[in-house]
Amino acid sequence: MPDNKFQFPMAMLIRCYGCGEVFDVMIPDMDPHDYPCPACGRIEVVDLGAVQRKAIAWQSKKIRKGGSR
Repeated sequence: MPDNKFQFPMAMLIRCYGCGEVFDVMIPDMDPHDYPCPACGRIEVVDLGAVQRKAIAWQSKKIRKGGSR
């Protein structure tokens, strides 16, 4: 597993894709976690590991293209 610079537990704001409500959650680690929206009850999944992998892939793709604007 790559060395990350996240410090856990971490507070984070997430937006519900069902009703648009923004709410606070505490992220305990890099694993995926389910958080129910306090307004509508829809389950939102937060996966920091997936976000990190996507950002690394996007950055390496940008570097291969030459970083043109």
